Amino acid sequence: MKRSLFAFSLLVALSACQEEDSTANVGTEDACNASAYQSLIGQDEAAVTEAGIEPGRKARVFGPGDALTLDFLPDRINVELDETGQVVRVYCG
Repeated sequence: MKRSLFAFSLLVALSACQEEDSTANVGTEDACNASAYQSLIGQDEAAVTEAGIEPGRKARVFGPGDALTLDFLPDRINVELDETGQVVRVYCG
């Protein structure tokens, strides 16, 4: 009886270590349509503007050292520039 109780207690304790459900973000990976702008990678900041991406609530263009908020907006497109002004990453958030 004591072994059963110990085993049950151990299982309950270990279940708390289980990873969270990773399906919670399904469908939000490309809510901002970032996949349509992947061709901007390697181009300069002018190409970002030509593509119709202008900084605002639903878009932000930033480079190294720029101050950013830490809020996550799945429908906001982020365009990350390197120190030379070339696009290195386009993603949602």
